[in-house]
Amino acid sequence: MPTSPIKGGRVAGGKTLRSHARTATIDESVAKKIKEHQSELVKQKQEEGLKRFKGEDGAGPDSNQEVFKKYESYRRESQLPTKVEDLRVGFQAELTRAQSLVLPIHSYAVPFHIKTVKNVSKSEEGEYTYLRINFVTPGQLAGKKDDVPFDDPDATFIRNISYRSTDARHFDAIYNEITEMRRIASKREAERKEMADVVEQDQLILSKSRPLVLPEVFPRPALEGKRLPGSLTIHQNGLRFMSPLRQDQKIDIPFSNVKHLFYQPCDKELIVLVHIHLKSPVIIGKRKTRDIQFYREASDVQFDETGNRKRRYRAGDEDEIELEQEERRHRHMLNKEFKHFAQRIADASDGRIQVDIPYRDLGFNGVPSRASVLLQPTTDCLVHLSDPPFLVVTLSEIEIVHLERVQYGLSSFDMVFVFRDFSRTPLHISSVPTTSLDDVKQWLDSVDVCVTEGAVNLNWGAIMKTITEDPHAFFQEGGWEFLQADGSGSEGDSESEAESEFDSDLAEDQQESTDDSESGSDFGASDDASEEGSEEYGESDEGEDWDELEAKAARDDQRKRQDRGDGSGSDEDAKPKQKRKGGFGRI
Repeated sequence: MPTSPIKGGRVAGGKTLRSHARTATIDESVAKKIKEHQSELVKQKQEEGLKRFKGEDGAGPDSNQEVFKKYESYRRESQLPTKVEDLRVGFQAELTRAQSLVLPIHSYAVPFHIKTVKNVSKSEEGEYTYLRINFVTPGQLAGKKDDVPFDDPDATFIRNISYRSTDARHFDAIYNEITEMRRIASKREAERKEMADVVEQDQLILSKSRPLVLPEVFPRPALEGKRLPGSLTIHQNGLRFMSPLRQDQKIDIPFSNVKHLFYQPCDKELIVLVHIHLKSPVIIGKRKTRDIQFYREASDVQFDETGNRKRRYRAGDEDEIELEQEERRHRHMLNKEFKHFAQRIADASDGRIQVDIPYRDLGFNGVPSRASVLLQPTTDCLVHLSDPPFLVVTLSEIEIVHLERVQYGLSSFDMVFVFRDFSRTPLHISSVPTTSLDDVKQWLDSVDVCVTEGAVNLNWGAIMKTITEDPHAFFQEGGWEFLQADGSGSEGDSESEAESEFDSDLAEDQQESTDDSESGSDFGASDDASEEGSEEYGESDEGEDWDELEAKAARDDQRKRQDRGDGSGSDEDAKPKQKRKGGFGRI
């Protein structure tokens, strides 16, 4: 017999309820396992930190401590400029090869390196122009330079020197010259720090036989000149990309400098690529980079094997289907070609490099730099390779991941990656959708990364400064347990506050309802109007038909006539009222 819709609905509903209950039980068990595993990871991190920084009162050996720097202007007096003889009469400030100022002090030419100059100011008072030069000295509140080390902080230092002259034009030229000198020196210092980690790579050994080639690929970052595709070849100890226009424009990548090798197919992407993450950065063009990518566009507008010959005879759905099938075949060929080449790179490296492929199904959106992008986990990393700036985070280098702004009602949260090298600035990924919270926690827990969460954003600059000052004391006091305590405490406090507010509101509502019921019982027996109002509210729940409405209108008319003193009411007017009273008595 066919099953009735009601019975079938009940059976289906029962299955649905059982499946929901089972899913909730599974989620609770998974959450409990994650919580227990994370507690073990936090204890393990604390033990590792104590062993790592054992016997160290201050920062570890891998921290970058500032050392005293000695700036040398001139080694001998004979190296001073020849114009210093005029210093008895006037003031001279020169930009020399030594990057120094030559200032007159008591008729002596005294050189000062430009790095010792803090700032310079110029003012005018009457007919005189004043030039004031301030120097970097210990004990000054100089912002970021307040911790500049000195060889002997107790020595005597010159804090400032002021000069006065009636030649305003001459002082303007001196002021501009010193300002330009400081700008050039700051630029050189920034370039030196930027290129400090750039090392000289191994020399590439070319293959004697015919090398494997991946043709028609574009490099990122791009080389100087016109954007044209080139060829990527595999040699004995590395890779080489050659530009088709100029032979001197090339990119050499030895296997010894390759840290990660990624292959990303063009499924649901516009390009197919092979991405190389380096151990030490290199200079390409005039930019320093640690990521080099070679890609080819999957959806090429010029790619059409039909040559548009069939379109004049056939158009519509058949043509569109054929184009879609042709594009799928083209993408499949590209994926196969790039995957094969990436595997050949791994084989040529003698096992030092492994091909890593992003898992798009585990991806989640986030904002690591400027825009929201898709972040995809791999076996060893968390990457974003589709558009620059690229992101490659090695999981083995992560100390802990803290999730911020995890609160009920918010649509997104933030992720903070703290690295094992405490001198590195933590990486912030903001605006991760809350719908990805459970997936992110399960993925991080599956790769043995310690995860904590909190309701507010933390000041990581101050936290990392405290840790680097004395990491051993930090781990002795509990290490990263303060993040767990903060997250659980904030959640517990918020829940308890919410429960207390809910209980108080419920108690107030119950008290108000009790008062209302008492007031209604007091006045309901004596007041006819309130009795009629209660009847109306009671009847409105189920609705009134036309007979009851007509009877009510007739009763109101009769009452009005009685109030005016007219007692002559018709029998028709009285019948509805008697019927209404009889009905009310039966209820």
